Amino acid sequence: MKAFYTKTPMQFEQRDVDIDPLAHDEVLVKVRACGVCGWDVLVAQIVAEDWSPIGHELSGVVAEVGSGVTTCKIGDPVVVENSTYCGVCTQCKSGNVAHCVSLDHHRSPGGFAEYIKVRYTALYPLGDLSFPAGALAEPLTVAIDMVEAAEIPLAGSVAIFGPGPIGLMIARLALYRGASRVYLTGNAHSQARWQLAEKIGVTDCIFVDQTDVVAYFAEKEPKGVDRVLVTAPPSTIPQATQICRFGGIVAYNGIKFGGSEKIELDGNAFHFKRLQLRGVHSVPNLGWPQALELLSTKVIDPSLFISHTYPFDQIPEAVRFSAEARSETVKVMVDFDT
Repeated sequence: MKAFYTKTPMQFEQRDVDIDPLAHDEVLVKVRACGVCGWDVLVAQIVAEDWSPIGHELSGVVAEVGSGVTTCKIGDPVVVENSTYCGVCTQCKSGNVAHCVSLDHHRSPGGFAEYIKVRYTALYPLGDLSFPAGALAEPLTVAIDMVEAAEIPLAGSVAIFGPGPIGLMIARLALYRGASRVYLTGNAHSQARWQLAEKIGVTDCIFVDQTDVVAYFAEKEPKGVDRVLVTAPPSTIPQATQICRFGGIVAYNGIKFGGSEKIELDGNAFHFKRLQLRGVHSVPNLGWPQALELLSTKVIDPSLFISHTYPFDQIPEAVRFSAEARSETVKVMVDFDT
């Protein structure tokens, strides 16, 4: 089968890869769609010092099942988890599956391949969704994780830093959950994303390259916002603590490298304002049933989020476009059927 690999800086290689025989609990999935994640871009830009598989937001069709698999059959349309908790470590046995210390990262070789081999526990029925729509379930589970971690209150005020696909999904979920005011911040050039924010019903969009964010919120929300959800670089966390109200929560999901992951925080602000900073690392991804239901009912409308589609043989172009054309993109999708 054909599979794409990447190596810094932004190099790609298509390889012919053998498919190993399935273990008794494994399933072979023929990939039909895979989204381009910001992590894929980072891997291609700076993370992959050697050739690495790529892609993890995927859906497809069961092509083969191991001898012990009874939960699916050949021909079933499915979505594939990014990672699964083991179920047997101390954390899992204590009911803390989100803190599993023996995760199953079952991606062989990766989502940007014709086939992928996974354990049967990684699969969910696609239902009535299209394959590209189903591939949105993985980033949506991250948005769900952020919303759950932040404990957004009914009729509360929410600020979201970062207008990427996950930030936009968070905005929609915050409104759906009952927030009365939802603000979204980011750079002005992200035009397609600001247009979607307006469609979603965001209260206001704040362009950080044109506006003093702290001053803006001091005027609009003088007591501070109830919750701040950060999907932007770590350097924005200090601002988040400044605009968050007494007793508020800041939830953070994001990665940077090369020293820019280091930040300074005002410890007194946490002490006297009784703030909480909650890190959200959505591995393992939870919330898959909810994500699929939200997509199926169009609470999260796939047609609004998928802005560009590429065929399988243009995966390098898809990743490069996602990195370079943020003013035009929301989510770039690779549709293997095009």
